[in-house]
Amino acid sequence: MTRMIRRRDALAGLLAVPAARTASAQATGAPGQRVSITLPGSRVLAGRIFLPEKKPAPGAVVVHDGFGAIAAFDQIAELLVFDGFAALVVDLLDGRTARDDAEAAALAGGLDLAMARDALGQWFDWLRSRDFCNQRLASVGFGIGAALSVTVSSGARVSATGIYYGRIEDPVDRLHDIDGRIIGHFAERDTWATPTSRIDLELRLKRTQRDFQFHVYPGAGGFANPLSRNYDRGDAALAWNRTVAMFKPACGLAP
Repeated sequence: MTRMIRRRDALAGLLAVPAARTASAQATGAPGQRVSITLPGSRVLAGRIFLPEKKPAPGAVVVHDGFGAIAAFDQIAELLVFDGFAALVVDLLDGRTARDDAEAAALAGGLDLAMARDALGQWFDWLRSRDFCNQRLASVGFGIGAALSVTVSSGARVSATGIYYGRIEDPVDRLHDIDGRIIGHFAERDTWATPTSRIDLELRLKRTQRDFQFHVYPGAGGFANPLSRNYDRGDAALAWNRTVAMFKPACGLAP
């Protein structure tokens, strides 16, 4: 009973909030603790790790949208922890965050995509190598973070991949290399991850015979981000419950 209350309270909090992979990584292992990786060229990128009581646990990588690693993504990590995951929130924007959709679009547009993909690959490897992780991995990405995380999931032995309004342009052969189940959440009025791009992705995934499910919501892109003008509390909750319902069994956790 206590666990159910904690998860409900955390969900309410979430909904109320307006290159090479061989570089070093460090962590203290404490929940909510800052961690970092060092990319070639001595560039340091930060993240935050949140740990469940029961370990080892499946790992989950949370990849932000153009708003950056804002508090809402920490709250998503906390929800994952309540459901038994060791959750890592990455920061691909060096601490930069947006206050509105226009700023978020500008930050996403200026992101070094090659660097971000390399960094995510290193984060996947880092999380799987921790003693608190049982080797199973999931990823959930939002907007540009979804596009990046799907690319990195290809061939990375990821058990579950979550896509929130991401425009996924990977070819069929790369999508075929995604090992686990896929869940996608899209918006009818999205001007970036448009209905056309969603349908095209669905056709490509059918050709790969991947295990996937897509859900379409009536609003616009960003409906799960409390800082977006398109935020929809009800759709955000529904999408999250669907995501967890797929993630847990895919990663070996009881429903």
